Amino acid sequence: MAGEKTKLEKEAAQRLADCRRQKSLVDTDLREGYFFTAPQRCRDVTSTTSPTDRGRETDMSELQISLGMQLAQDFATEMLNTFTPEVIEWAQQKAGIDIEDEEQRGALETQIAEQTTVIMEAMKASNLYAALSLAYMPDLALGTVGLWIDDLRPSEPIVNQAVPLREIEVNIGPYGEIDDRFIVRHTRYRHLPALLRGVDLPADIEKKIKDKPGERCILSWGWWRLWDKDSDVYWQAVIRVGEKVVADAELRGEGSCPLIVGRFNPDTIFSFGQGPALQALPDLRRLDETEALKIENADFQIHPPFIYADDGVMNFETGIEPGMGYKARPWQHVPVEKLSFEGNVSFAEFETQRIEQGIRKLFFADYPEQIGKTPPTAEQWLDEMQRAKRRIGTPGKIFFKEVPAEIFKRFKFLLAARGVIEDIKVDGKTVALTPYDPTEQAQEFQEVQIALRVLEAARNYFPETMQVEIDGSATVGNIKKKLRDKIVVQRDPEQLKQAIQQFGPLLAGGGGDAGGGPAGPAPGVPTA
Repeated sequence: MAGEKTKLEKEAAQRLADCRRQKSLVDTDLREGYFFTAPQRCRDVTSTTSPTDRGRETDMSELQISLGMQLAQDFATEMLNTFTPEVIEWAQQKAGIDIEDEEQRGALETQIAEQTTVIMEAMKASNLYAALSLAYMPDLALGTVGLWIDDLRPSEPIVNQAVPLREIEVNIGPYGEIDDRFIVRHTRYRHLPALLRGVDLPADIEKKIKDKPGERCILSWGWWRLWDKDSDVYWQAVIRVGEKVVADAELRGEGSCPLIVGRFNPDTIFSFGQGPALQALPDLRRLDETEALKIENADFQIHPPFIYADDGVMNFETGIEPGMGYKARPWQHVPVEKLSFEGNVSFAEFETQRIEQGIRKLFFADYPEQIGKTPPTAEQWLDEMQRAKRRIGTPGKIFFKEVPAEIFKRFKFLLAARGVIEDIKVDGKTVALTPYDPTEQAQEFQEVQIALRVLEAARNYFPETMQVEIDGSATVGNIKKKLRDKIVVQRDPEQLKQAIQQFGPLLAGGGGDAGGGPAGPAPGVPTA
């Protein structure tokens, strides 16, 4: 029958409905989270309403604190610099096989490092970091972010687009990870040719584009895993205008899905993350109310109400307002007297500091503070900073897997499609490379600190044998690797041998020339 939905259209509609039910469970929390972190932003997070029904919020004046806005920015900056810092290679690859031959293993590691560098340079050339900044603020503080990465123009850098929460609809798959994912966008028919370049649209939609270009429509993109195909990663992709599927395809390979959705502090049975802003909602409410009471108390102290003598009867049933006068029966005192209200301002200040400290800890913004007049040593300060950073590692492991690692895979997939990089092979077989998280800076820094303390102890207690027992070149190399340093350059073994022959006598206190000639007599030793 004409107009009857196809099997794929029914499946897409059912999956999208399931995604929307997931968001409905957290809708209220997301709205309140926006109130504290971005109060002027439209808080309609559902994809079912049109932009004409949305508007900027007008209740910002009711908010008494700006701490949520500040911490949302700090958290976005912390996550960006911790997991995807632009200045270093924040993801590396490792082979899925062990190679015993040392020469072959070294050649493989060189190829992997070169490929990783190409991928990282492509990220820097694109608008990735600008898009991440836009996506993270403030959605990451709420727990869920979306990023669309696509190769729109092969002659230009890869394009990255932040996807707002109101357009994202996601659901959990069979293994507790995000599976079904949709982008639902309300647009006009005139924009469809630009948004769907290369898609052959049905005749009825083409007619609407021509006859009613200003009319609104709902455009949606959808992707879900095809778990029945286990030879590789397969995705089912659909594009819908309204309820009609206008294009579909099967995508193959890691990184083939353009929509990346990641969560911070996720749940295995729920598709949205519990970000620090959602976790801090009870404390943010209390802090906001406490600040309101402090302002009210200050109003009474600065502009106190008063009573004055009159024949009427004092009545406070309707409350007392600052600066207002109230009738009272005549008394023996002055005709006008201030009403005094002694609120416990000190307790309010203490409570405010205590609540704020807890909120900062939830946002991982509890940076070390100087207590007392004596400042901490540099080592103590760094230890506290690293301890604070280690806390972000546990909820951040899933985040790295769902966002930075998927970004890396997506860029690798697109660069391979462009022919910029090729598969790395050993004995004619493609080596499976997996991006892993090298950003455990706190743990690595701690390992370096322990190593330096061991070296210091060896130098203090065993100065005669330390240089013989410890391989200095290998130790420096390990420290460089842990700190991911690319500035300090080590000599290779042959260069090191020549340098020792050339400068050894000088370092030993001899009088030999720099060209390696015979050393002169040791100082203080008479010659014949």
